[in-house]
Amino acid sequence: MELFRENLRDLIDETRLSLRQLEKESGVSAMQYSRYLRDSIPTIDVVLRTAQYFDCSIDYLFGLDNNKKSCQYKTYNYDISKFLPRYLELLKTNNISHFKFSQGQPFNESILRHWQAGRVPNLRYCSIHL
Repeated sequence: MELFRENLRDLIDETRLSLRQLEKESGVSAMQYSRYLRDSIPTIDVVLRTAQYFDCSIDYLFGLDNNKKSCQYKTYNYDISKFLPRYLELLKTNNISHFKFSQGQPFNESILRHWQAGRVPNLRYCSIHL
């Protein structure tokens, strides 16, 4: 997450925007950005909005790629409602229960329950260390 914070700070500095200006233009609150610049883990929605606003890839934001423009997907097409039908289809195709799937993941079952309910999960308590 340190690279995300550094890259976010660099992008904000490059544009010379205050967090309030960034809030108006990106749709993500200044308070949220302030938390992400300190220690919080952003939601998927915020990462996508940030990448879209700064016209950079998610890989760049997380320090996985040094090329800002190497985005091979469109962040504005993100739609959490498409996740659940695909998730349920994959469970059925692989003949695996929601519970059994969650057992082999680095996150707990409640995160998957958020997806199942059509909400974006908060990955703050996930054991994946970004």
